[in-house]
Amino acid sequence: MAGERSKSIGEIGESIAENFFSKIGWGSPQKGVYYPCYNKKNHALKASVGGEKHQHGIDFQVSYKSTLESETLNNLLISVKHSKDRQYPKSATKEFKGYISDLVDSMQCFKRSPHYRDISSSHAGCRTINDIPVLFFISSKDNEHYDFTSHLQNSRFMNDYDDVKELYIIDNRKVSFILNVLNYIESHYPDYEWYFFHPSTGMNIGDINIRQHSKQMQIEFLTSPFIPFVLKKKIGDHETCKFFLASIDSFTQDNFSKLVTYCRNNTSDNISDVEISMHDYFLDDNLGDTRKVLSAHDIELDVKVSNYNPSFRSLANE
Repeated sequence: MAGERSKSIGEIGESIAENFFSKIGWGSPQKGVYYPCYNKKNHALKASVGGEKHQHGIDFQVSYKSTLESETLNNLLISVKHSKDRQYPKSATKEFKGYISDLVDSMQCFKRSPHYRDISSSHAGCRTINDIPVLFFISSKDNEHYDFTSHLQNSRFMNDYDDVKELYIIDNRKVSFILNVLNYIESHYPDYEWYFFHPSTGMNIGDINIRQHSKQMQIEFLTSPFIPFVLKKKIGDHETCKFFLASIDSFTQDNFSKLVTYCRNNTSDNISDVEISMHDYFLDDNLGDTRKVLSAHDIELDVKVSNYNPSFRSLANE
């Protein structure tokens, strides 16, 4: 019975992850990918038969061409962990480090597998390949906004993995943030088509093949304090474009000023207006601060400030 319950919890976690990936444009990820282990002794777990590991399994694998780096393929190796009856650990525990170690070991052997070669050959024109481990770690026992990754800030568990350039952890807070923002956009702008905005960077500037927006979120925004969107609506022959910027951070004058600066630097002439949305913005608390910041920036665009996680108080914002 315990084994069946554990399997059910795992399957629920994978279902949550798969539906989340669909919402952020990661398509139909390859599910349950298995490939040989090429370092049998070093990658063996305590439960490994004969002290050797023979194969690795990844819950999901996603590959896409980056829009933030020219001629670059991103391979995401995603492990899903769903805690149903236990809260998140308060630090990088031995069990958590085991999740990371297994994921990194899987990535190392993935790069030597026939599956990896097939992916690389099917994405022509990519000179750089980023192999990125992703831990999708959610807890049904904790608050949906629980910030697990903040407990890892002082941990040095990644010091053991010199060859890992990037690693992403998706927790309750990040999942809830993105879902709440998408729900807000879809409910408040049902007649608009929304897209993730892809800013110009030092690594994609001048590339005419890079799209400025798409339905696919770039993985780098998983660690960003904000996510930018472009909203489009066709009226006859005219297309209206809005720039929408959602922040996971709390409202302060300084944070709001940084968001306004980002909007100024990333909007073009075809943008009609801008909306900046924060989870704790309330008109009666923050109107004076927003006016001060907008006046200091002398911004010409029409800027609306909203709350993507509304309560009865946010009705005053409308």
